[in-house]
Amino acid sequence: MKYLINMVVILWIGIFPGLAQVSYPDNEDGQYEDMLTPQYYHALEGDTFRLEVNKFVHYSRLIPFQHPLSDSLGNVASYSLGRGFGEGLGPGGTSSHHPAFDYYLGNSSTFVNMYAVCDGVVNIDRTVSRYRHYLSITAEVKDSTGSELGKVVVFYGHIDLDLDEADGIDLDGQFVKKGDLVSKHLYSGTMGGPHLHFEIRYYRKADSGLEDFYGGQTEDKTIPSAGPWSYGYWNNNSGYGFAHPLNHLNSEVSGIPTIEPVNKLKVYPYPNPTKENINIRFKDAGGIKVFTITNATGRQILQRKYENEEFVKLDISVFSKGIYFLNISGNGQNCIYKIVKE
Repeated sequence: MKYLINMVVILWIGIFPGLAQVSYPDNEDGQYEDMLTPQYYHALEGDTFRLEVNKFVHYSRLIPFQHPLSDSLGNVASYSLGRGFGEGLGPGGTSSHHPAFDYYLGNSSTFVNMYAVCDGVVNIDRTVSRYRHYLSITAEVKDSTGSELGKVVVFYGHIDLDLDEADGIDLDGQFVKKGDLVSKHLYSGTMGGPHLHFEIRYYRKADSGLEDFYGGQTEDKTIPSAGPWSYGYWNNNSGYGFAHPLNHLNSEVSGIPTIEPVNKLKVYPYPNPTKENINIRFKDAGGIKVFTITNATGRQILQRKYENEEFVKLDISVFSKGIYFLNISGNGQNCIYKIVKE
């Protein structure tokens, strides 16, 4: 009888596909939780708004992305992650959450090529104090029928647009392709040192893609954060929220060349999962290699440098259980591996 019922359901969906309810994952079920509007967390299971956001997020992650510091050959500028996604900001770290990754270059460098992470239209702004200068790329999110669901807007904050324009880079209003050069200069006077503030925002269909919908409490931001997010206030009339960057940069559909499937260093850390050590053996022992481990929020946990070593053992026995990322750079190559600590 159960088999017969299942066959009837399959035939019904095949004959009337428009009546089938497609289900998309809830934000809470993901490995890296996005920071979404309180309206989402307050909605009940099956609520129209919650379903709307789930569908939007699903299709937004199908847009091909690449790393903002990766050139066309897959070479990524050496960097370290500063403040991670979701960390507290302001007095006592409780005024709002940091909805981005901060990329720091070596030796406090301000000169670095930055690339479009996806196709989209560029907007530049010199008037938002917390970024000083920023460049954004807006990409429309569409479902499988081509209907627009909203917008993904990627922000490159703390860059120096004046120096970019002096170098002939003036992209305001232009359409760029994934991998196009969009900036070459970080602002030297940024508090905490020069760095790229990399932020991904989710906007609704009716939004322009420029609305400021989250931060400290103001006349238009009065709704307290909800779900796992404790700090900051929202404008419930615009924006869906902020994407955890790893939900896009680590996507299997992103084509990003620095994730394990394209392994230019030809090494595989083992054992993985592990309880104590990560072992790495190289065919080419020459040169200097830097090993950096970050947690799921992007916070650097460990960094080691070795020279002319064929075998390296990293002790992570004191790490908490969870997901970590091991970045190995050396000999002009850079690879990232997902490590599971048991």
